[in-house]
Amino acid sequence: MAMTGIAPLTKQELASKLVQEIAKKGDEIPEDFFRKDGFPEAIDAPDLWRGDLLIDFSLLSSYSEPELAKLRSALSKWGCFQLINHGIEVSFLEEFIEVSKQFFALPLEEKLKYSAADDIDQGYGTDSAYSGSQIRTWNDRLLPFLLPKERVRLECWPQKPEKLREMTEEYSKKISTVNKVLCKAMSRSLGLEENCLEFGKHGPAIARFTLYPRCPCPERILGTKPHSDHTMITYLLPEVEGLQILKDSQWYKASVIPGALFINFGDLGEARTNGLFKSAVHRVTANSAKDRISAAMFFNPDDDEVEPLNELICADQPQLYRKFTMKEYRPKIYENFSLGLRPLDAFKV
Repeated sequence: MAMTGIAPLTKQELASKLVQEIAKKGDEIPEDFFRKDGFPEAIDAPDLWRGDLLIDFSLLSSYSEPELAKLRSALSKWGCFQLINHGIEVSFLEEFIEVSKQFFALPLEEKLKYSAADDIDQGYGTDSAYSGSQIRTWNDRLLPFLLPKERVRLECWPQKPEKLREMTEEYSKKISTVNKVLCKAMSRSLGLEENCLEFGKHGPAIARFTLYPRCPCPERILGTKPHSDHTMITYLLPEVEGLQILKDSQWYKASVIPGALFINFGDLGEARTNGLFKSAVHRVTANSAKDRISAAMFFNPDDDEVEPLNELICADQPQLYRKFTMKEYRPKIYENFSLGLRPLDAFKV
């Protein structure tokens, strides 16, 4: 499904907008990347990421009550956390990032083979190509769909590097295993039956590989502008620091912990939990010293309707969001994202 109201680009037009190509020109950066007034600074909080927002998966899987309480606190206050001891080998994660880098290192002509002019939600491209009058962001991305099968477009899956698709499918299986346990733990942390928050039964819906090329003026350009994820939950594998989280009008730098997964709760998850778990608003800064690569897996609802769980609606916690369908929700993503608003807010009771 192509983005509503967006004219398709030819491969030549897309090539002229790719951030990686612009970065090769050195300091010749188009004006529409610059945030004239800059943006609010973020503070360092390394103790936070190694304390309250560091969750031990091995303790969750045994339903440790203190760890379940820590999980609930992290999701209700911040909407995110870092996950360690999740059982995915560090060597595999490192190789996965390395193979991702190899894709972005390919010649431009090879990468452009995997762009889809009629569907900008998939394939190779750059978010800034479709920003219109908005300030552009400093990243290129590869977006292959995993599920549902009828939306998977094989022409958007790179043939090079040869291991990329194989490793992506293997990683999605590993993440699915983690997600099943995490869903049960989240349910238990809210005092629910363990299958109440089950989603992603068939695996993650979309993968996203993002390249943030080194940038000569990161104090005036953002890698990704502030947003919340339009998902149930996102599993992020970052390599270099740059991710920042908004809480109570203050931005916090997220530490990179080797081998840890960064978990973002999404808007659809917030709706499902009736606002008890928050959707994390986040952004990514640019870096003047090095490129930054991240790999994300997005889990969507298993069916077409989203509504708060009845068990989480009561006099003290009235229903915050009405039932809505994904057909209603998707157009709001594009309408509201351009305005810097959350699409979820359109469905408040």
